[in-house]
Order: sequence, then C-alpha cells, then structure tokens
Amino acid sequence: MLPIDPHNEMAYSFVVFGASGGLAKQKVFPALWALYREHRLPQGFKIFTFCRSHLQTKTLRLQVLPYMDLDRGRDPKKYNLFWTNVHCVQGEYDRPEHYVALSEAMARQEAKHGQVQANRIFYLALPPIAFDQVTLNASRKCTSSSGWTRIVVEKPFGRDDVSYRAFQTSLCNSFRESQIYLMDHLLSRQVMQNFFALRYSNHLWAETLNHHHVAAVMISVKSELPVSAARADYFNHFGIIRDLMTNHMLQVLAMLTMDQPYANTADDLRVERLKVLRQILTPTMADVVLAQYRNNGREADPAKCGFTEHSFVPKDSFTPTFALVVLRMNNRRWTGVPFILRAGQALNDTKSEVRIQYKPTDCDVFHGESADARNELVLRSAPTEELFMRVRLKRYGEDLCLRESEINLRVDERRGSGGVDGYTGSLLNVIQGDQTLFMRTDEQCEIWRIFSPILSSIELDRPRPLHYDFGSRGPLQAYRHAERAGFVFFASDEWHQSEATLEYTLKRSKQLIGPHTALKPIREPRSKLSSKS
Repeated sequence: MLPIDPHNEMAYSFVVFGASGGLAKQKVFPALWALYREHRLPQGFKIFTFCRSHLQTKTLRLQVLPYMDLDRGRDPKKYNLFWTNVHCVQGEYDRPEHYVALSEAMARQEAKHGQVQANRIFYLALPPIAFDQVTLNASRKCTSSSGWTRIVVEKPFGRDDVSYRAFQTSLCNSFRESQIYLMDHLLSRQVMQNFFALRYSNHLWAETLNHHHVAAVMISVKSELPVSAARADYFNHFGIIRDLMTNHMLQVLAMLTMDQPYANTADDLRVERLKVLRQILTPTMADVVLAQYRNNGREADPAKCGFTEHSFVPKDSFTPTFALVVLRMNNRRWTGVPFILRAGQALNDTKSEVRIQYKPTDCDVFHGESADARNELVLRSAPTEELFMRVRLKRYGEDLCLRESEINLRVDERRGSGGVDGYTGSLLNVIQGDQTLFMRTDEQCEIWRIFSPILSSIELDRPRPLHYDFGSRGPLQAYRHAERAGFVFFASDEWHQSEATLEYTLKRSKQLIGPHTALKPIREPRSKLSSKS
C-alpha cells in the first residue's frame, strides 16, 4: 500500500452521498475516523455529507457514535478535531442547483488551504433508485477542475445482465474507467496479497495450483446472524446469491484462479481476472442448492425465528437465505476442478474463507489411514485473518500412526501495528488511486453473464427452498451436493453430527484415527441421516 504524505500540497474533498443511511453511519464514517486516528489521511482532507434530510454535524456525530472505535488510543482531542473536518450539505438528488451548492461548499474549504490542486472523491452510499441522478449531476456539477475525481460505488450493481448494462452505461457515460471503484468491503487485502506472494514466489504452490493436483475448491461466507429488519427489504428483493456471490465471491474466485499477471500493476491484474471470468461455464439449476432458515424450536429469543416468521418478511417469501452453487471452468489450468460457492445467514458461526483441497496421495503405505486424507490450503479472512496448510504427520509415540496438523503461514506478526485492511484499507486504496482489488465494469458484466440464467430460473419458477434450522450448519443436502462434486468435509470443521448419525458414520468409515480425520463421502440414502449437520 503506497504511503500518503500527510503534509502534501493538495486538498481532498470526500463526499458521502446518502450520509443519513445505515451504510454511511456503520461503515464509512468509522473507517474515515480510523484513518484519521492513524494519521493516514492527508492534511487537507475534508468530508462532506449530501443527503435529502436536514443533517447537522452534531446530529450525525451522535448517530455514528455507537459504531466508532473510541477505545483505541482514547484521544478525545483528536476525535473532536476529526469532526471539525466534516461539513453537511442538504440537497435533492434530482436538483442540479443543489450540486452546484455542494461544489461551492467544497471550493470554499479547498481555498482556505491555498492548495493549487484539489482532488474529489464521491462515495455513493445510496439506494439504486437514486444512482442515475447522482452520477449524472455529480459528474456535471461537482468534478474537480484542478485535480482528479473518483467515484466509489456500493453494491448492488444491478439485478441481472440486463439491468447491469443500464447501470454500466449510466456510470461509464459520466466517469472514465480509471475513476470508477466498485467497492467490495468484504475483501481482505492482506489475505489476498499473502496468497499472491505464496503462489507466485514459491515453487511448491506455483506448480501445484492446477487440475493435476487440486481436487476441489470451496469459497464460504457464513453468518450466524439472521436477516435484520434494516436489510429485510433489500435482502428479500435481491437474495443471498446477488448479495454475495455476484460480487465478492466471484471476485475472490477470479483472483485465486487467474494466471500470473505480466507485471504487478492494477491494469495487468484486472486483465487476467477478466480472462478467467470469461472461462467460467454458466451453471444450471442442477448445480444449485437453495435453502431458507426456520425456527429450530429451541430458542427463546424471538429474534431467532424462521425467515418468514420475522414481522418484516412476507409470509410467502421463497427468498433463499442459503445457497450453494458449483461452478466449473473451461481452461487448461482448471478443467475438471469444481469451485463450490457457499453462503448463508443464521448459520452456526460467522466465517469467510477459501479451502483449496488437494487430491489424496496414491501411495497407501499406512494401510488405509491416508486413503481419503487430503491436504488443504486455507485462506480465512473472518473472523480472523489466517493462512495455513492442513497436512498429516506422524503421531507422537513409537507406532507409525498419522495425525492431522497445520502449517501456519500467517504473517500478521510481521505486519506491524500500522496495517489497515477491510473497509478502511479499501478507502485508503481509493485515496491512493490503487484499483488492484476493485472490479472493472467489464469484469462485473461477465459475472452477470455467469449468474443471470439461474437467477432468471429462480424468479420465474419460484422453486420452494429447502429448510435448515436456525444456528445449524445449513441443509444436509448442500453437504451431499458438495461431496458429489468432489469435496471432502473434515470432522474438525463441518461434520459435527448427532450421536446417532456419528455412530452410523463411524461404522461406514470403519476406522477413526483421530478427531481431525477426513470422513469419506457417504453415499447412503439421505433418509438414514439426520437433517441437522
């Protein structure tokens, strides 16, 4: 991440459109405060809010207080200084004259510092209905005449390939590609950069990340929280696939599977990402498992109820809260490898990770103990950032028995205290002009090409989703589907079953070497297994 000189000779105006909404309060302002606290913002940095409601700085300060991290450093004076850089402007999104007033307010603050160059960033924390008006008016009335202008856009990026083309046209008619930043606030810069370093600078991984050695790849984004009232309308309209798979998860998949860029530049990396996205085959409904969480009958908390039992969700909603999609590629490196995307709400834990599962060895010198054993390279970005390799080593003692172990590849201890990541790091990338981890508009177009057919089928046919208990690991059918695709689940991670099911599994696998042994995929009828996994 390139350093920013806090004493440079430029002014920066950061405009938050839709500042009265939840996204701005819960994400944007806490990230800006974190950068200010760590002296990562340039000296001439000013923040402006633009929204339809009459918002004052003192009111906004109270509204965002629950989301601000004030424990670190505990510097009330610095916190007060941060708010002296925030200026509120009221306006209607469809009134060009209100954008003129916003531009004049920015110019007044920029002139106070006497800088020659004034740079402007527009952050769109808006509902889709206001998008066209804001991009058009901001580009015509608010762009900088002496410096650069950039625009940050939050999802959703349309609902399908047709609506996205209108979105793309509106955006690209107002701003150049070099000015556009499609935000993915779930992406961990540190984890992805560590993976790039691991893959492209180490022979072991450079030569084995291909279909000759990799059996399957699973990308998971799990949340233990149910759908909240604040997101209910959005979620019921868009669903889990549009919410996570058509942006964050496909971006991660593209970066995992792309060929090495010609050079370490944003343009070269984006070119390689686009190439691999074009090689992903369009899935069918046979590749999809959809489910919806229900009341597990054990929770006293009324918030932990079924999806359609929430007062803010229609009772007849078929919107899935869990989805598993199997993708495949048509290229020389990854042909035959299943890429399994799994996302869900109200699950047993909150986790965001990638598991690259290697093929088992052919040699069986341990009398069946290693027949189904697979090494895994795990990239985990939440709840903690981790990078480790799952391997099998000898147990302690005289007998030659195997146990599962992990090779820790984390570099957190070498990062130092000044590292930023997540939402904060993404905003810093925008200020620095680093588009490496931001999708290009044509990349997003390919993503919609991949998913639009199954999304259209879901909307037209309205398939009834499967059910899974609130707080469980999701529907058992999803596990079976992943197993049939070629993925093997480990007891230590996923396959915590009821006692009856575990006893049956032990009989089928005949031998359990230890608590971290990989279990064989079970091909028996589903009726014999518990639906709770």
